[in-house]
Amino acid sequence: MQTASFVLPALATIGTREVAQAQVPTHARLNVTENPFGPSPAARRAIAQSISQAAYYVEDEHALRDIIGKRENLSREKVALSNGSLDALSLLCTDIGLKGHIIAPQPGYSTHLSYAARRGVKTRFIPLKNHQIDLEAIKKAITSDTALIYLCNPNNPTGQMVPHAQLSAFCQDIASKVPVIIDEAYFELLPSPRQQTMSSLVQSDLDIIVTRTFSKVYGMAGLRIGYVLAQPARVRQLYGLTTTSRNQPGYAAAMACLGDEQYLSGAVAYLKNCRSMIYEICNENKLAYLESQGTFVYIDTQRSALKMKEALAQRSVDIRIFEAEGYETWIRVGTATPEELRLFKKALPEALRLIPKKV
Repeated sequence: MQTASFVLPALATIGTREVAQAQVPTHARLNVTENPFGPSPAARRAIAQSISQAAYYVEDEHALRDIIGKRENLSREKVALSNGSLDALSLLCTDIGLKGHIIAPQPGYSTHLSYAARRGVKTRFIPLKNHQIDLEAIKKAITSDTALIYLCNPNNPTGQMVPHAQLSAFCQDIASKVPVIIDEAYFELLPSPRQQTMSSLVQSDLDIIVTRTFSKVYGMAGLRIGYVLAQPARVRQLYGLTTTSRNQPGYAAAMACLGDEQYLSGAVAYLKNCRSMIYEICNENKLAYLESQGTFVYIDTQRSALKMKEALAQRSVDIRIFEAEGYETWIRVGTATPEELRLFKKALPEALRLIPKKV
């Protein structure tokens, strides 16, 4: 793909002129995993209309829970709403993890695990194997003190997907003894996502907790709305820990856009084009990277990741690094607007020249 020919896909075809090409930025936010494609036209209308209800709390969140439950063939009692998925992950990991320890892959998403750690919960991190989550090593690491297994699929930051059959077999084997959280934050980007999800296992009595969010592919990170699919006892547990109600705009937008296939196809195309831009930039600079199923790309700079982060920050480009043995030279670059990625394209070779390669 030629960078110069990159266009915003589907913005016109989905019937909105509310989003236009961004102005040339002076700063690139590539350290987060957002979708600047933004909310769907229906979600935008719902957000605007929700202003009339801003003076009031969301009185009844059952409607959205019922819609989600119908899509997943689950009763309302197996569906919970959350402020994004991070709140649910943080609260459940802390409450469940206090009974022992959590097991999670490394490198992997761990913001919620850091939250749990601040409250005394320990996590045993299991190294990846060939950049993949090592399910066998995780099985072997389970002890009588293991309170919870946490997996993100596709894994963040590597973007690698655990094959459905392998993950399903793992969950069916483990979740009868130890609860398993499957973080599906990037679910909509997976190939044939409805065939990749672990939500069908929630239909059984297995202690599977699936978390999803509207922050990523649905382009609503600032509206803080997500949901959890789990056994009724886990739903009650989460709601027993939650102190806030839904925000009106986020709730209204989620109601309006969930399952909007026309919008999703445009958003997914946008994110894939952004990923292709990052791949091309890597190829131009002869850097290895992992092909991703997420809203980010993991790149081996062959140089100190920390120094690369500092050098790029000095050039107004933010990226994220993950502490993990064997990944000291890797950086995660998030999808963003084409303009932000062009800043990265300009800054990257300058940073590479500045920092010596690791031998």
